[in-house]
Amino acid sequence: MSILEITNLKFGYNDITLFNNLEMKLYREDHMGLIGANGVGKTTLLNLIAQKIDPDEGKIVWLNGIDFSYLDQHLKVYDNMTIKDYLYKVYEEFFIKEKEMHELYKSLETAPESEYDKILNKAYNIENYLESSGFYMIQSRISNVINGLGINYDENWNLSKLSSGQRGKVFLAKMLLEEKCVLLLDEPTNFLDVAHVEWLTKFLVTYKHAFIVISHNTDFLNGVCNIICELENKKIKRYKGNYEAYLLQKDMYDKQYQANYIAQQKFIKKTQDFIDKNIVRASTTKQAQSRRKILEKIDVLEKPVGEKKVKFIFPFTHTFNSEAVILRKLLIGYTKPILKEINLEIIFGEKIVITGKNGIGKTTFLKTILGILPSLGGKIKIPEYNKIVYYSQEMVDSPLVTPMEYIKNDYPNMEDKKVRGLLSRYGITSELIVKPINKLSGGEIAKVRFAKLSLEDSNLLILDEPTNHLDKVAKISLFESIKNYPGTVILVSHEKEFYKTLKMKEIHFS
Repeated sequence: MSILEITNLKFGYNDITLFNNLEMKLYREDHMGLIGANGVGKTTLLNLIAQKIDPDEGKIVWLNGIDFSYLDQHLKVYDNMTIKDYLYKVYEEFFIKEKEMHELYKSLETAPESEYDKILNKAYNIENYLESSGFYMIQSRISNVINGLGINYDENWNLSKLSSGQRGKVFLAKMLLEEKCVLLLDEPTNFLDVAHVEWLTKFLVTYKHAFIVISHNTDFLNGVCNIICELENKKIKRYKGNYEAYLLQKDMYDKQYQANYIAQQKFIKKTQDFIDKNIVRASTTKQAQSRRKILEKIDVLEKPVGEKKVKFIFPFTHTFNSEAVILRKLLIGYTKPILKEINLEIIFGEKIVITGKNGIGKTTFLKTILGILPSLGGKIKIPEYNKIVYYSQEMVDSPLVTPMEYIKNDYPNMEDKKVRGLLSRYGITSELIVKPINKLSGGEIAKVRFAKLSLEDSNLLILDEPTNHLDKVAKISLFESIKNYPGTVILVSHEKEFYKTLKMKEIHFS
């Protein structure tokens, strides 16, 4: 029996239909990967499943008694709770019971002797309940999850003071500790480094309940999923097995769907031609009407939508014959150094990747050499010959503007036609161009930002986690653009396969 059933789901924004009579089931044993190109509606579907928004038509029905928790890729936590209180709140019921047990034992001091057995039995029952529920392993369980996800900051910090990545880790930790019937995970690996992705993979493989996870990390999907569901052509297709098994089945399915679509279109055209020619003739009207009824009952296949081609471009300005970046005894941090002194020379045209666990200081390092943050000591020399383009992890400062306005705000003299053409090269077409940026998917927002950066000439690229949110087509294009870029590249990335294939020099922070 399924624990979640979606039937005849229709949903869209304005005149754009995302789902048309979508059907889907989730079973208790499903470890499901939800995939699809940027913008097909993966996050929207999770929002519908999590009952954050309502469908236009159709039903989303959870089996009675099934609970779920949802990790949103745009998670916002403003609660003024400490990390410790937030995580221990998962076991609040047990702590209340423990307090009740202690109060019972304490009450023995003043209780009449005739009540002793009654009080002791009640206290013993609570103690047995706590022990059988694993209460005395809570601290160990929390420590395991905290260490596994790399939550290495002070447990007394308030959630409202954490960065989005830090909050994401803490919220994910709470989800894993709760062990609800279903986990809904939207891009959980975006704020995890390699070691913590490996830990999460092991955790989810043995997770005894169901989950649905959105991720563009194919190695992660391959490791944790036994079902892959792909959103395409406004419907969803279920494939048994992990990501590699999906790839094999997908090729056959695509060929069959294409053949079915072509055959159906030929039948529709032939039938419609017959109707048009015979509907007004008295002798053939009934035949034409009969065929019209046949057409009306057909479930018309959506036209196959190929993957949107994107072309990442980093216009190059000029070369020079000296080091691009020179660092001497550099200390980085906010109030005190978070790493030992950094001595580094990057020659022009060199491509390096900065690696290290989350929170170690990779982004702080980039912001320090760019002058966004002051250094705590040492010297930074970046020759004036450098012309820098910087891609940060932050999305956009003005989420209510449209992609068109986002470009025009900095390039007011650029013709609308050219702006549309620019965005189109990055897969941002038609209605997306005039849609508020906060209504776009994470991948679409990233593409809008890259489109804007492509208007700047440079010879030094500084890219902080650029593959986050990008689908496989976009990643391939980004890979090619970095590979062919003749200037200097400084990259921060947790995707080992991405930077290893580029054969980049690795600088590891520890």
